[in-house]
Amino acid sequence: MHRRSVVTFVGDDPGVRDRVGRAIESAWGGSRVPDYRDVGPAELVGARADDTELLPLTDVCGIVATGRAVADDAVAEKFSATPAGVPVIVVLEETTADGFRSALRADPSDVVTKAELDVEPEDAGDADVLAQRLAEQVSPGRLRFGADDADRLREVLLDAGSTLMSTRTDEVDTKITWTMANVGEHAEADRIICYLRDGDTFDPRYVWCPDGCDTASRSLDEFPQAERLSTFENVVHSSAQSASESRIDDSERAENETTGEPPATVHVPLVADWELIGVLSVETDAWRTWIEEEVDLYRTFAGLIAHTIARNDRRLELRRRTEQLEQFSSVVSHDLRNPLNVLSGYVDMIDGEIAASKHAPMDRAITRMETLLDNLLMLAKRGETIGETEPTPVCQVAEDAWTSIRAPHATLTLADEIGTVQADPLRLRQLFENVFRNAVEHGGPQVTIEIGPRDDDGGGMYIADDGPGVSPDVSDSLFDSGISTADSSGIGLAIVSRIVDAHGWDVDVTNDDGAVFDISFETPTAVKPT
Repeated sequence: MHRRSVVTFVGDDPGVRDRVGRAIESAWGGSRVPDYRDVGPAELVGARADDTELLPLTDVCGIVATGRAVADDAVAEKFSATPAGVPVIVVLEETTADGFRSALRADPSDVVTKAELDVEPEDAGDADVLAQRLAEQVSPGRLRFGADDADRLREVLLDAGSTLMSTRTDEVDTKITWTMANVGEHAEADRIICYLRDGDTFDPRYVWCPDGCDTASRSLDEFPQAERLSTFENVVHSSAQSASESRIDDSERAENETTGEPPATVHVPLVADWELIGVLSVETDAWRTWIEEEVDLYRTFAGLIAHTIARNDRRLELRRRTEQLEQFSSVVSHDLRNPLNVLSGYVDMIDGEIAASKHAPMDRAITRMETLLDNLLMLAKRGETIGETEPTPVCQVAEDAWTSIRAPHATLTLADEIGTVQADPLRLRQLFENVFRNAVEHGGPQVTIEIGPRDDDGGGMYIADDGPGVSPDVSDSLFDSGISTADSSGIGLAIVSRIVDAHGWDVDVTNDDGAVFDISFETPTAVKPT
């Protein structure tokens, strides 16, 4: 898209072409003079649809054409596709009826005859006639943002969204800067700066400025219309006048160029969790009138950046807290194991001196403490719920787990062979141990536990006991940490749930003359038992 004002001449007459160039300088002059392009009729007609350099009629603020050029049918067809509202001035070589009829094919805003151009101004200070007509008909502030422009920018933002939503923590800075460059190039901006809030200041965290620019931290009050930004509103400054505004006269233009007119800018708030976390600034030194549709697209872009930054901040905070939890758990585990080891050593020393019944409660308490420490460490570990999986014989793992349960009067029955499943053997054993301990805690020391395959054709197993079953009061929160009805830590079943989820399995608990844990292996990550 052509974001600068452009006046295009269509014709083969070199004299008229040069005259148009001089008239443009005379009509406006200074730093705000529109770009001037010329194209021959044959070049215009032969241009490809995707060749933007040879389609000067698409995004121009005015056209000057010769009468002979518009008399060509193919050229006239090109003029018919000119956007509505683009003024066309026809320079007529011959003031004949046929000449005027040909000129009307371009739907001109004005017609200037060659004879009028040849008239010398009576006063040296008088403007050239063509310069006068240009000043009357053409607004160099007219910058077009059409449907095609919006569609192209939307495609860029769609790609930007996909890029930013999939970014990793170590890629955030690079990808935000890259997407800013992509948007800036398609929007034909001169610079895009993303300021992030740090206390009372806004620091230029991400900057796209291909021609170089000086950036510095700013307070909110230093942004234009700061009160609007603080209420999450866009702030738009157009350097070009709209058609409804009066034309700048020579004295005003000279003053603007002397004092330095500020660039055309769009400032969009970056909002996360209903807080202003930054400001996105889109700037251009060219004449620019921002339209609502374009500003809305920049608002969408700002939203993508804000969401990416907020999500990454939450991710970093979660990682920091998890690391603190892991460190805390490791320290606590180490400090508690030392006195436990001392107690365990003294229990072993008195094992042969006094009856086992005398020190058995102490031995069970030590074992229980060691189990609690293992469970706490397991819950604190980040992303390490299971290790490598392998085909694992389910019944064999269950029998091994039963040997670690200190309930000599309880009974374990294997109703039928279950087969193998793809699992982490150590974590599967821990699953069984925690379910067994839960049954003993709730069903008593003489509880009976039965394991067998599920009745349906899907892979899975059930673990049932003859205890009191699951109370309706805790059925919905049974696997939550800290939930227990047996005066225990409430961690065991929470770990069971984590192990099941990590394998990609499902678990459900029902009552059938006791509690029944139903575990399904039928998931994409599990292997059906054989």
